[in-house]
Amino acid sequence: MISSSPPPQGGLDRFAYSLLRGVTLVCDIVGVLLLAGILLLIVSAVVARDFIGLGMPWTEEVASILAIYAVAFGSLSAWVRFEHLVVDLFSHRLGNLARGLQYRLVALLSSGFFAMAAYGAMTMSVASANNRTVSLGISFSYLYYGIFIAFAGMAVLALWQTLRGPVAWQDSLRAEQEAN
Repeated sequence: MISSSPPPQGGLDRFAYSLLRGVTLVCDIVGVLLLAGILLLIVSAVVARDFIGLGMPWTEEVASILAIYAVAFGSLSAWVRFEHLVVDLFSHRLGNLARGLQYRLVALLSSGFFAMAAYGAMTMSVASANNRTVSLGISFSYLYYGIFIAFAGMAVLALWQTLRGPVAWQDSLRAEQEAN
């Protein structure tokens, strides 16, 4: 879960808090299910190959797709939880106004980067629509859709952070995450 602290009282903040909790929960569940699927797929391929003598070359393709989507959903969850790698050299020395401006600037730059990456993933998806995997004949576009989901989702979240700015319940959430 996102936080054990009580939700904010305000209407929009309460909605955002609940929405982010829901996004995180869904992303965590989907990510875990995808990773379990990868594990099950790899184990079944090894058992089929070593004990039954049945080759399953398509498992590599499916495992790759599942891994990309697992990373996509995990990255969304990590963005909401403030668990992506951050180098903070001087923020603690800034005043409240400067820290708020820095927060919005970083969120805006992040949103721009994520939007460009999402655009690149969609462009690659369109460009590779006719390229197919060897064993199953799955379009490579499905690989790029997973990357698009991750970057588009993080772009939307970063844009919201830019527009909203730092809020008290996010600060308590960040402090709670740093304490763990």
